[in-house]
Amino acid sequence: MAVAAQRLETALPARAPLRLPARRARRIPFAMLSMAVVAAMLLGLVTAQTLVTQNSFRLAELSSRAEELERGFGRLRLRAAELSSPERLQKAAKKAGMVLPERVELVEVPAVRGASRHPATGTLALKGVLGGGG
Repeated sequence: MAVAAQRLETALPARAPLRLPARRARRIPFAMLSMAVVAAMLLGLVTAQTLVTQNSFRLAELSSRAEELERGFGRLRLRAAELSSPERLQKAAKKAGMVLPERVELVEVPAVRGASRHPATGTLALKGVLGGGG
C-alpha cells in the first residue's frame, strides 16, 4: 500500500497554493461589506417598526383614556349644573329655613382714603390701605 501511495504522488504534479484572481479577491471584502450594510439596515428597519408599533399601542391607550376622562368631565359638569340650578338652591334654602326678605336695602360705605375703584368692576381696591401692596 505504501508503494501505491508513492506512485500516486509521483504521478500527480505538485499543486501550487490556491490563489484567487486579483479581481475576485477584491470582490470578497466588498461583498462582505455589502452584506454587513444590508444586515444593519434590516436591523434598523426592524427596530424602527417595533418602536412605531409600540407607540401606536400607547397612542390607542392614551386616546381611550382621554375619551374616558372627557366623559367623566361631562358628567361632572352636568352634576355641577344640577347642583347650582336656582330651583335646587331654592329648595335647599327652604329646607334650611331661609326665607326671602320682605325688604332689600343697599348700604353705601363712605370712601376710604387711599382706596381706588377698579375700572372694570367698580369695586373698591383696598390693597394699598390694608397693606397688600399697590
